[in-house]
Amino acid sequence: MKRLLVFACAAALLAGCVPEDLSSLLPTVQSGSLGKDVFLFEDAIVSNDVVEGDLFAWGTTVEINGRVDGSIYVYGREVMLNAPVGGSVTVIGREIELSESAHVGQGLLFAGVLLQMKEGASVGGGVTAAGYQVLLDGSIGEYVRGAMLRLRLDGTVGSSPAGRLPAGPGLAFQPHAPLLVGFRVADPPQHPSAQGAGGAARQLNTDDLKARALAFAREFITFFVFGLLTVGLRPTLLAVLADRVRAAPWSSLGFGVFALVVGYFGSALAAVVLGFVVYWLFSFGLDVLAVALLGVGGGILALWLVLLTLFGAYGAKLVLAAWVGRLILRRISARAAENRYWPLVLGGVIYLLVVQIPYVGLLVALVATLLGLGAAWLVWRDLRVARAA
Repeated sequence: MKRLLVFACAAALLAGCVPEDLSSLLPTVQSGSLGKDVFLFEDAIVSNDVVEGDLFAWGTTVEINGRVDGSIYVYGREVMLNAPVGGSVTVIGREIELSESAHVGQGLLFAGVLLQMKEGASVGGGVTAAGYQVLLDGSIGEYVRGAMLRLRLDGTVGSSPAGRLPAGPGLAFQPHAPLLVGFRVADPPQHPSAQGAGGAARQLNTDDLKARALAFAREFITFFVFGLLTVGLRPTLLAVLADRVRAAPWSSLGFGVFALVVGYFGSALAAVVLGFVVYWLFSFGLDVLAVALLGVGGGILALWLVLLTLFGAYGAKLVLAAWVGRLILRRISARAAENRYWPLVLGGVIYLLVVQIPYVGLLVALVATLLGLGAAWLVWRDLRVARAA
């Protein structure tokens, strides 16, 4: 791990030493076209012509006024988009502005300091941004997500007015986002013909039963795929964590709250610090070093959040399932309780059935997440103490 960090720091420092004048580094690279794709390498780029393919631009200032049928890939300090784009837009630089004439057919990906979208501009897909300030006054077709210190949404996202969407600093926003700590199937609507005897009787129609069965099967398959991978790679891991929960359930619960707070709020604080450092580097003209630091630091932070979320969403539930399964099977068959798979299967089925109960299922899923995170924290702490001794 230390070698990886040293290599990443060395790569970031070397990237910061790249000369700003591109021609001194690549003297053979010149602006031109290859088929329908256009490549522009200039200090100040102004594109007024129609591009039938993709547009690649590298410069200090980039202004695009002509229609682009394909996608746009830009590296520049200041980028101005004043034309419709058939594909997607990917920009790395200090700031980008989408004027009223900018209409992006697919998605927008931005890494830098300032992303500004004027009223009247539109993005057909989603907006993914990593930067200091994101101001979105136009229309966005699908979602807004990423890591930003300041976020303002005055336009529309999907079919929802931006006034109903959260504003301010945040890591991500996506309409209809999945619940990470559990899932619940909504109560079925009451059928009109089933309102007999004071309306107490209810009738489940075929579509509702299919929806319930499909949701359960989807969660069942995903849950046990993660379980089989865990057992296959680390056969004793779930058993060790389950025993830790059995030995100290209250300690596991308390340390689970601690791990959850440290994991997510610590990541948010690290993102804020990274954003300020990148903004400071951009302010001093160290664009390449800022982009390298944003890529390396943002990649490590994103990987940590993905792993933490996956463990909280599935790994922690596997720990509870293994614990409950072994607890039940010990009363039936000691041999089956020591098996790798049967406790996981039995506990997993029980867990997936319980979490479908409204409110109770959400509480059980949250407790399972905290218990699993706390047990993992305690086992990791014990391993560190054992190695130090």
